[in-house]
Amino acid sequence: MLGIIIYLVFLGLFIGIATVLLFGLRAIKWL
Repeated sequence: MLGIIIYLVFLGLFIGIATVLLFGLRAIKWL
């Protein structure tokens, strides 16, 4: 049970970081 929660937390962090990086790269391209 605890392992599933930790997995979901890390998955959420990974998706959040990946999204921020993608939007950051797009912003740099637009500048």
